[in-house]
Amino acid sequence: MIEGDWSEFVPVRLPVEWEFKGEPGIHPEIEGVTGREVVLLIKKRFTKFEKFLAKILRAPKIVRRTMHPTQSMLWELIDGTRNFSEICVIMKSLYHEEVAPVDERIKAYLEVFVRLNVATVLRPKEEE
Repeated sequence: MIEGDWSEFVPVRLPVEWEFKGEPGIHPEIEGVTGREVVLLIKKRFTKFEKFLAKILRAPKIVRRTMHPTQSMLWELIDGTRNFSEICVIMKSLYHEEVAPVDERIKAYLEVFVRLNVATVLRPKEEE
């Protein structure tokens, strides 16, 4: 999906509604990072016919997508202040073999976030 050396890329959450669920889990000693499960609140987009059916069937207008603990931790870490390499070091220190190989696993998680349109990956600015 994204080509090149990821080490300096900066993953960033896009404006999307989300919330925490459950008790704090494993987490680094970083202010604002809790280790709790993250639930994305994704608004459904209906066609006219789907709106009609949704109204009759009383379908929810929001999909609640609960993330796996490692995805939740990554979500908390991609606040735009850390680059890919820094995030990989933190994730490896917390989850060890569970995220091995860490670079490939974190790339895969980030690509899912990008496909869901809830995150983006910014390229580093070129030095002049």
